[in-house]
Amino acid sequence: MRGFVVVALGAILIWIGLSTEGSKVDAADVAEVRAGELEEGTTGDAELEGGNPTEGAETYTPPPADPVPATVPDVNAQAPMEPEPAPVERPIEPAAPLQRPDPPTSESFAGSRRAADEPTGALGFGVMNTGSEELAQILLEAWITEEPSALGAYMTEGAGTEMPAARQQLVGGFWEALIGKVDAAQQRFDAIRTQEGVSSTQLALLAAAIDPPGNRAVPRVASSGRIEPLALSMQMILLGDEARSLMELRDYGRSAVAWSDLIQMELRAPWAPHRAAIQDWGASLAQAQGNHRLAKGGNWPSYDVTVSAGEYLTDIRKRALRERDGLLICTGLIEATNGLVGRYHHPGDVLRIPTDRANVIVDLDARAVLYRHGDEVVRVWECGIGRSGDETPLGTFTIGDKLENPAHSTRGLSYGDPDNPLGTRWLALLKDGQKSSYGIHGTPDPSGVGGEVSLGCIRMRNDDVNELFEILPRGAEVIIQG
Repeated sequence: MRGFVVVALGAILIWIGLSTEGSKVDAADVAEVRAGELEEGTTGDAELEGGNPTEGAETYTPPPADPVPATVPDVNAQAPMEPEPAPVERPIEPAAPLQRPDPPTSESFAGSRRAADEPTGALGFGVMNTGSEELAQILLEAWITEEPSALGAYMTEGAGTEMPAARQQLVGGFWEALIGKVDAAQQRFDAIRTQEGVSSTQLALLAAAIDPPGNRAVPRVASSGRIEPLALSMQMILLGDEARSLMELRDYGRSAVAWSDLIQMELRAPWAPHRAAIQDWGASLAQAQGNHRLAKGGNWPSYDVTVSAGEYLTDIRKRALRERDGLLICTGLIEATNGLVGRYHHPGDVLRIPTDRANVIVDLDARAVLYRHGDEVVRVWECGIGRSGDETPLGTFTIGDKLENPAHSTRGLSYGDPDNPLGTRWLALLKDGQKSSYGIHGTPDPSGVGGEVSLGCIRMRNDDVNELFEILPRGAEVIIQG
């Protein structure tokens, strides 16, 4: 797990006062970041009532706050790294479900990315551009890179000095909560809860940050409402922090949900996607999903089939399709979700058939292929897209023919020819049920993955496209968005 580490680049401080009038100035250290568990005695017991952020901030009753420590932590100290948790077949059943944002729909992903001032945002909810977008990006970048110097500069020398005092307190308190200084964060919450300059949503997110990681009720944002960029950034950070903590607790199902939501929120945010972060989150997602959606013991929607004598996986697939209307399945997906890859099945075995339909989102800005079950992302891979003049088309497609070791018929190039750009697999893209010239394929030159290199096709590394090929059924929906 890539946890927070101590930043040894000097004491980067946000100088934000703790008084309700905003006239008193104290130092809040934002250079020290949390490594693993919170220190003993620092966990807050703040509780957000209900799941509605606009109501929770008004009804939240904080416990008595302890004074802010007078000493500044040693930012040069090295925190111990925690070992990776050992995988288990079945995830621990969560005590309470993670409060998810509303799931995305096909309509919310189709087409190109909207401008920052248009009324659409992460997971389909609206984004209010209230002048806090720059701060939102800086805050998120500080959390992603684990380097708060730009955030400190923004708050002490940049536009942050012109913000309302309550919003300054909000940012300082939120960062303090992230690094485990919950008493100081609680004091800031108490000081600003009745002041102007912060929204009830922002207050609810600060209250959630004060709770210990792994037990946070991340406020739900209704898809019909609007959220300012700063609140969006705060929500994304809490989801990511929660996903990491749930991984440590081996609560793989809830961790996978949080990683999935975080990735999709980044794709729909009003700023350009952070490509490296999406791939990094995707790697953590793969570990969680390996114990959840791609594990027989995972807690996911399914239909059970008992293997009869003499039945092959192709027979089981056909029987499942006959017995369940609307099912979309392939033998490779049955293998992956039941742990059968490289193993035999036997008469009497009970196999689980996923009932959530497999689908793909290709985000051109992020250079990312998202493989999903329903609205939950299961795997993320990097991809190359069309070059200038041969741009990859936007829209909704379906998977047609799937070919192993494809030849390039239009150029007369056989598989293995060094000039054949198709790699090891080809998944044809149909538009309105008709063949197109586009597809998802591998490449003999992985250096082009991540760039604008193709004639409009989606280009993936061979190992990645091989995996997608096995688990994505024909007829699956593919949404290509800008």
